[in-house]
Amino acid sequence: MTGNIYRILEKNITRVHAQASSATEKGFSHLHEMAEMLASSIQKETGEEDILRAVLHFDEASHIYRDRFADRVYTADFAKINGGEQSYFNRHTERAMRLYLCKCLAQCGKPHEFSELPSLFFDSSSENGTGADKKIAFLRNRQAFRAFECFAKTLGGVSVLYENNFQTACEDVAHGQAAYAIIPIYSTSDGRLGSFYRMIEKYELAIILTCDVDSDDGENMTTFALVYREHICLHTGAPKLECSITFDDLSRLSDITDAAYYYGAGVDSIEALPIMFSGRAGTFAVVLDLENADIDGLLCYLALEYPQMSVIGIYGKTDPAERNGNSHI
Repeated sequence: MTGNIYRILEKNITRVHAQASSATEKGFSHLHEMAEMLASSIQKETGEEDILRAVLHFDEASHIYRDRFADRVYTADFAKINGGEQSYFNRHTERAMRLYLCKCLAQCGKPHEFSELPSLFFDSSSENGTGADKKIAFLRNRQAFRAFECFAKTLGGVSVLYENNFQTACEDVAHGQAAYAIIPIYSTSDGRLGSFYRMIEKYELAIILTCDVDSDDGENMTTFALVYREHICLHTGAPKLECSITFDDLSRLSDITDAAYYYGAGVDSIEALPIMFSGRAGTFAVVLDLENADIDGLLCYLALEYPQMSVIGIYGKTDPAERNGNSHI
């Protein structure tokens, strides 16, 4: 008897889901039409045919998105008996609508490759940097030298400029005495190394490549960054986007992980930033792996949903550095 009841309930739940799926697909059709209308308005208002570039660089795009879609209320009323569930389920439905609409909006423009992102965000070159005899400045120690060996395989033809500390290495790049510097940005023992990120900001440098280096005993790992005077793409390593995003409501953090999942990106880390670094409470550093991501859809969503988003780095991450080959350090 109980088994029959379960089968009836399963059949009813399946039928309800089928009806919901049909309604959802009709909603997809309307959202696609809305995206096309928004794209046309954004192109007309900004004078920019490239939708992603318009979204990234023109406030008008964000205003159009909010005035004509995001700030409108699309909610379903629940019966009184289920009234307590209404807010939660409407919130997730609304988020799914925004994800799909931004995907369709991005598809109204031309697709972009990861290598184009520096020029999209910063009007930077996609070519390998040169200058200062292609010297790489860094503090002389075993781990930093392993990072140098790793980066040298990508750059080719580089030489070493040893310094007494990492700050002087960054100054060398800023003043043109070296083309690049190597600095640590993360460790398994201390997490995100905020003081070194502040150094990058102070000297207006950009992370262009990273690699992980194990300690001699293999107990800890440090991520080293190769920094340069501008954002460039070296066409190597797993593609990463590092950005800072501020949340007025911390319960909305899950929106980022859902967006990453929807657009095919991986979440490497999400870490809270201290107010002294970000200037605002509720700001997080987010590192996303774009290897298999819908780059246009993801960036369109992030730019429109979080207009205050600030890009920290667009870079590749190479394979971990080997522990051998540096016995002379």
